[in-house]
Amino acid sequence: MATVKELYDYIKLQQKEGKPITPLHESIIEAYEADETKTTKKVEVTFQKNENQDTYQSTQDQVEQKKQSEWS
Repeated sequence: MATVKELYDYIKLQQKEGKPITPLHESIIEAYEADETKTTKKVEVTFQKNENQDTYQSTQDQVEQKKQSEWS
């Protein structure tokens, strides 16, 4: 028995080959893509100029920066 991921991959392969897909195939694709976990994260960062030096430093918390680097 095939898994949903295997069906999804097979249908996408058929699409790339130019073969027509049915409404059932379209619904499998839509359901799989909607249920797929998201791996991106929106991050807002601002920079402030340090008055003592001519460098820019992030205002993001150091702990948060470490978490962000682990996601990369």
